[in-house]
Order: sequence, then C-alpha cells, then structure tokens
Amino acid sequence: MTRREEIIKLLEKEPTSAQQLANFFKVELFEILGDLGHVRSSIKPRKLKMIPAQCKHCGFKFEERSKIKKPTKCPRCKDERIMAPLFEIE
Repeated sequence: MTRREEIIKLLEKEPTSAQQLANFFKVELFEILGDLGHVRSSIKPRKLKMIPAQCKHCGFKFEERSKIKKPTKCPRCKDERIMAPLFEIE
C-alpha cells in the first residue's frame, strides 16, 4: 500500500494534522503537504475536509483560508501560537 493510500485510510478514521502525518510516516512536512494535494484530487466524489487552524491566544479561526499549510501569525492579535488545521475525509 502506498503512503497516499495509507493517508486516506488514516483520514477516514479521525481528523489529523499534516505534522502528525509527517511524524507518523517519518518524512518531512512538505512531502505530506504534497501528498494531501494529490489525495484531495484522487478521492472524488468524496472530499478532503479541512478543519481550520485556530489562534491559541484569541481564538481566531482561519475559515477563509484554502491553503493546506499552517498559518504563521494571527491577523487579529499577531500571536504566533497557532493550532494546525486538521484534515479528514468525508
């Protein structure tokens, strides 16, 4: 089974961050980000749902963001403690 197939199985079970996937597969984060882009297009008609990143300080949710990568700074309070977005397959 390929890594992308395993990612699909993991995301069907529970929401997971890209960093958690990178740690699980012992690869760099950029490789997982690339895999998630491919997974998004290969699972149609199902969808890769992204639970938005959230600021740990003020609670701002990055709901309008479509990028897979974690934001670096909160636009509201400028804090850099951001919870990574979670991914799941619907």
